[in-house]
Amino acid sequence: MFEKETAELVRPKALPFSSDVLERILKQSQTGTPEVSAIDSLRAKNRPMLKTEFYLDEKIYSSELILFEERAAVAGFQDQVRSPGDHLVCRIRDRELIVLRDEKNALRAYYNSCIHRGTRLLSAKKEGLLKKIVCPYHSWTYALDGKLLTSDCKVPERGLRELPIRDFAGILFVGFQKNALDRLEPVFRELKNFEFDSYVPYEIKITEGNYNWKVGVEIFLESYHISTVHKSSVAAVIPKNASIFDPIGEHGRILIPNRSFENASPPTRKDLIITYFLFPSTLLVIFRDHFAMIHFQPISREKTVCTQAILIPQKSKTPRMTPHWDFNSEFFFRTISEDLALAEEIQFGLKREGFIFPSSWEPGIFHFHRSLEGEK
Repeated sequence: MFEKETAELVRPKALPFSSDVLERILKQSQTGTPEVSAIDSLRAKNRPMLKTEFYLDEKIYSSELILFEERAAVAGFQDQVRSPGDHLVCRIRDRELIVLRDEKNALRAYYNSCIHRGTRLLSAKKEGLLKKIVCPYHSWTYALDGKLLTSDCKVPERGLRELPIRDFAGILFVGFQKNALDRLEPVFRELKNFEFDSYVPYEIKITEGNYNWKVGVEIFLESYHISTVHKSSVAAVIPKNASIFDPIGEHGRILIPNRSFENASPPTRKDLIITYFLFPSTLLVIFRDHFAMIHFQPISREKTVCTQAILIPQKSKTPRMTPHWDFNSEFFFRTISEDLALAEEIQFGLKREGFIFPSSWEPGIFHFHRSLEGEK
C-alpha cells in the first residue's frame, strides 16, 4: 500500500509479530472483514450508548485539555534541528515552544517566554543559527543551554523553563509534565523492532478542519470504511475491510493486510500496513521502506489542526529516488484527504441530539473511549 514497486526499494524486514497474530490477520484477510475483538469491553454489546454531545459539549472539551497536558505532543522533526544553533518555534495549542540544539549539540525545548516579564523571545520567522537568545523587550540574554547570562538580573530563577523532549525515528516529542514521555514507552519498545534510525521528513502537510479532534482520531482506528470511502485509493490494495486491533496499554496497534498477505510465505512488511496509535492523538503508519505520521491538535471543540508527514530513511533522499517518494507521498496525502473530508461530514451530522452506535467491527474506537475514561 502507498508504494510503487521500484528496484531501489529497501529490502523488506521480517514482521515482529507472533504466529498467533499472523494467523488472526490471515483469517481476516480471507473474510475481508475487521476482526471482532475477543476482549469483552471492545465489543458493541458491552459498551454504553454514546451521546452526540461527547463531540460537541464545551465542558467535555475543556476537561480533555487536561489530558493533553499529561501526554506528549509532536513539536517538529529532528531534521529541522540537526546542528548547534539550529532551532524552530512551534505552537502547541495556546503556547509556543523553542526547540534547538545547544552548543554541545544537546536537544532542548523551552517555553518561548522570557522569565522577566513573559515576553515572546523568538519569532517563528527568525532564521539562521542562534548563538544566544535575547529578549526583544529588555535584552535579557540566555545561552542556548537556557542559562541566564545577564548578570545584573536579581531573580530566583536562573534560566529558561525547560521541557522534556525526545527524538524518536526523526519525530520530536515534547511533554509539558515530567513523565509525559514515559507514557509512550510501551509503544516505543515495540517500535524498536523496526530499527528506525535517522528518518527525515520528505513532505509535511498541515491542514485545519471543522471537526472535533476525537472524530479525526477515530477515523484512523478502524478499517470498516475502506471499501466505501477509499474506492479510488487504498481499496485497490486491501482485501475489502480486513484488519485486527490490539491494545498496548492506553495506546494500540492496527494491522491491515495487503492483498499479497494471504499468499506470502512468510509475510513481510510489504504485505502489511502497520499503524501504531499513540494516545491521545498521534498515529504512526509503517510501510515497506518508510513511514508516515498523523497528529491531531485541538484548537476548539469543533476545530482541529492535523499535521501529516512522510518520513524516509536519510540515506534514501537522493534524486534517483524522487519519483518513488513523490508517488508514495501523493498516494498517502490523497488517502488522508478522503478521510479528513469525511471528518467534517461526521461533525456536521453529530449536531443532531441523540446517540451514535459504533459497531463491533470498530474495536479501536471502543479502546480509545476506554482510554479516555482512564480505564486500564
